[in-house]
Amino acid sequence: MAARRVDWSFGPGHGPVSGALNAAGSTLAATMVADLSSVAPVWGATAGAFASAGAVIAAARQDAPGAALAYRALCWMGAGVWSTWALATATVERFSGPWSTTSLAALAVGTLGAAYAGQAFQRAEQRAEDARQAQVDAVRAQLAAEEDARAMASEHDRIAVEWQRELRKQTRREITVVGVEFWNPNTGFTLDVQLPADGTTMEDIKPHEKNLAHAMDVPLGCAVEVIDPHVSRRVVHIRVGTVDALSEDHHLPEGCEPDSIENPISMGIRSDRTEATNDIRYNCMVLIGQTDSGKSNQLNVATRQVVRCTDALAWAIDLTGQARYPRPWVRAWAEGRAVAPALDWVAPNAHEARLLTMAALALVNYRTADYEQLMFENGWDKIMVAPELPEVVIFVDEFGSLPDDVKENLRQISDTGRGAGVRVVSCALEANATYIPRAMINQSRERVGMRVQDEAQLQYLFDTTWKSGRIDTSTLKVKGSGMWSTDASRPEKFKGWRIEPQRIDAESIAVGPLRPELDEASVQRCEVLTVEGRSPEGYKVKSEVTDVYSGRWDRTLPLIFPAKKGGAGKVSVGGAKAGQAEVARGSATVVAQRNEPTEPVKPLGEAMADLQAGLQRMRDVEPLPDPGPAESELPPLPALPADADFSVVESWLSPGTPATDASGQRKPHPRRRMRQLVWDAADTGVGPTSVRETLNNEGYETTQQTVNGWMKEDAAAGILRQERNRAPYTPGPQMVNPYEQDQD
Repeated sequence: MAARRVDWSFGPGHGPVSGALNAAGSTLAATMVADLSSVAPVWGATAGAFASAGAVIAAARQDAPGAALAYRALCWMGAGVWSTWALATATVERFSGPWSTTSLAALAVGTLGAAYAGQAFQRAEQRAEDARQAQVDAVRAQLAAEEDARAMASEHDRIAVEWQRELRKQTRREITVVGVEFWNPNTGFTLDVQLPADGTTMEDIKPHEKNLAHAMDVPLGCAVEVIDPHVSRRVVHIRVGTVDALSEDHHLPEGCEPDSIENPISMGIRSDRTEATNDIRYNCMVLIGQTDSGKSNQLNVATRQVVRCTDALAWAIDLTGQARYPRPWVRAWAEGRAVAPALDWVAPNAHEARLLTMAALALVNYRTADYEQLMFENGWDKIMVAPELPEVVIFVDEFGSLPDDVKENLRQISDTGRGAGVRVVSCALEANATYIPRAMINQSRERVGMRVQDEAQLQYLFDTTWKSGRIDTSTLKVKGSGMWSTDASRPEKFKGWRIEPQRIDAESIAVGPLRPELDEASVQRCEVLTVEGRSPEGYKVKSEVTDVYSGRWDRTLPLIFPAKKGGAGKVSVGGAKAGQAEVARGSATVVAQRNEPTEPVKPLGEAMADLQAGLQRMRDVEPLPDPGPAESELPPLPALPADADFSVVESWLSPGTPATDASGQRKPHPRRRMRQLVWDAADTGVGPTSVRETLNNEGYETTQQTVNGWMKEDAAAGILRQERNRAPYTPGPQMVNPYEQDQD
């Protein structure tokens, strides 16, 4: 309790100064009255003595210190002495005694001295009181801290005892809880658990997570997670959430400072609010998530973390929605609001994806050879990336929608691209063989699985050997939550950062000055590529494509930002004209130009009828009997267009397939020949195996898969008929004589 404040005034409601003035005024008035009444001077001293004694007694009752007693006694004694002196010096003359200037001056000096002394005593007393209060507060704080420590220790002990008892009950093993650490903020705690020396491992504790959460009544949305702290084989940590931190939206931290791909990229937070990071400098990453799980947002987060690196370039593949995922990252540049595109290359269709992956394979195959001397001089066994020699990170959205040859290219890059500084981040809607092959997952040590309905998908992604119930998918009901693993560690729950479209646009502008350029040696490797196509007869041919890297935006920008209805314009490359918005990028100029429609758009029904009529006219055309010049006499093929369709590679014939038979007659297309064989078999029917053997005997180099695909397609179109699965094929209602009319 604080000490009582000392009253340094001369009456209630006054301070040292006003009290002294009030007392002086009272003394002056009393003395003047005594002078007019011819009172003896001795009464002034007597009144001062009584006043002094009364003040001392009153102060003593208030437990005032000795300084206060002395101060009041001296003040009243001084007033009595002045009054006696003034009365003694009074004469019959005017302005003598208390009326004289000397008396008034003496009283004023004494009053000022008393007021000053009172203020000094009051300040000293305030300092003393503050010091006493500080000591009291310190003692109180120490007592409160000790009380909290005792309560915390008691809470630690209580939690440790309760969880140890339940752990031993559930697992039937002598587990010891040696410590409890509360999270900051207090949304849960971590148990430090010591395993017995009887061979018990973390895998023996992990399956009991759900039962422990139920038995200990963990709040809904929270979970019990058994994790490996990498401290000792006999030490595990158990995370217990008491507040569902993953139910909240956690926005990506502000700021777009330059970074390096050598540092792990932050993907979100774990249940204890520590960051969940992935290292894609040397590792590939797989990201899966069903619709409305937050997968696309997480892909944008990973993209943002890479594009702000000054030693990495991001290439993107997305064949859906005219590059729906990468479009926001290059919109600002296409509109002239950014100095450079955030993404270095975007593939919006199968042909461009093929070129992009082939260019990446060229880097994988030749980059280390191109920099062999540099690697030798520095003692490197792999490319050490830098702004002058950046890493290439390929982001793939909807992996399952890619053509088979592009998937194969990505698999090869994933297998062999580590030393050349080329890595792949693959995204898919589901974790199964249909959407993403097992080979891609095996080579990806960084894995993120957003919320899914079926636990088997998480098993496919993280570990196919675990038992059912290892992960409680009921705790992953919030959009943006999922399981996360880095460097092949055991998966843990996490909540991904949230990045909004406006943030993507702003950061696509901010990272423009940070973006490195692909090194010259790598550019040369990407400029000229050889791709496979097919001739009008269906044979495999090879063609050389030039300006692959330097002309990437010329090919892709018109596809990413096509002309809009009402004359919004198309994106083209060329010189700038009046009224055109121009954006410079290196030696290319991207121009947004208005185009007015030249003819009205036909109704859908009429357009479909025209399309069917055109297809029928193409079927009715008979091939020319002249086989044409030999392949060696053919002129070089031009570069393939950007929208060329290579999605049916498996149906091509090999270059060795002859165009004529032994007698010199032109041979029919193998698919037409297949229909002839079915026509000859009539109602008896024939199967794909027999057809393939006949075609191979006649010199057609086809595969069982190709023939089977042809026959299934014709059966679906009514050209062939198959009564039941695995039954032979017979002529269908739509089939005409293949010897008389080409149906291809």
